[in-house]
Amino acid sequence: MTADDLTALNDQIAALARAGLPLDQGLDALARDMGCGRLRAVTAALATDLRAGHPLPEALARQEGRVPAYYANLVTAGVRTGRLPDVLATLTAYARSVAATRTIVSEALFYPAVVMVLGVALFATLTVFVLPQFDQIFRDFGLQLPAITEFVLVLGRHPLELVVLPAAVLILGPLAARAVLRRSERGRRVWARAVYLVPLVGSLIRTARLAAFTELLGLLVEYGVPLPAAVRLAGGASSDPDMAAQAEVVEGRLTEGTGLAEAFRGRGLVPDWVAWLAAAGERRGGLGPALRETAAVYRRQVDARAAVLRSVLPPFVVVVTAGTLTVFFVVAVMAPLLKLLEGLSK
Repeated sequence: MTADDLTALNDQIAALARAGLPLDQGLDALARDMGCGRLRAVTAALATDLRAGHPLPEALARQEGRVPAYYANLVTAGVRTGRLPDVLATLTAYARSVAATRTIVSEALFYPAVVMVLGVALFATLTVFVLPQFDQIFRDFGLQLPAITEFVLVLGRHPLELVVLPAAVLILGPLAARAVLRRSERGRRVWARAVYLVPLVGSLIRTARLAAFTELLGLLVEYGVPLPAAVRLAGGASSDPDMAAQAEVVEGRLTEGTGLAEAFRGRGLVPDWVAWLAAAGERRGGLGPALRETAAVYRRQVDARAAVLRSVLPPFVVVVTAGTLTVFFVVAVMAPLLKLLEGLSK
């Protein structure tokens, strides 16, 4: 389920719980009013399991693959402690914060990507349709052309091999590599590490994932989920396969009795300062709030880096695109043409 679907489902359950209404009847009525989609399928399945006598945590656990595993664990903790409405309200806030962070990242990358795609399309159009005409004019008059003009005209003579295919590789290559690498666990980890190496963009995505991981971990710990299981659930809920794998290793070390700071240190799951802060919070009995505060720090970093990305990357892409087009088509093509017109006028 997407973050928006999870928020909607959680709001439905929370509203029914606060009103004291039967969950099976309420969810069944809500499912009938929904359109087709994952949210309707999950809501209807939950209503069916509840009517069959399964408790809510078990019904959620039976939706494995549709509902995140941490959701069932948190609902179990809420039922056990009698704080289900509080847990559901906190879950809604968490899901909305994750959705908001993803929106910030998407908005920061959308405009530069559009400008880059349009620039490549314009370059390809000029190369395929405009350059051949100039090439014919220059040949008819037998002009002696500078090297840069000759280079540009070669692009026009072989647009498919020298322009269209490289542009397609530049745009579709990363998508194809992502599709291939995501077929295996190791490939997904390689892809995640490659994304983090991209300047500005990689650090922004990594920070957003750390914010989601630390906030969910703090939420799980705060509501009484055992720490080893909480680390595994928070890592599995992240979009980073490397983080999920390291979380399982940390879970094993915590189960063996290793301290939290030592279990975190050297694994690459979180930075060392987060490991130290978490250990200090654990010693003082405030691990959950400490992790939630860490998540708030990361979210502020996401906002700041997204603002930099939105203010720096679009002008940079526009300048590079305009500069390339100016050099190739104004200087290389128009300069010989102006020389030809000057000769004709004399």
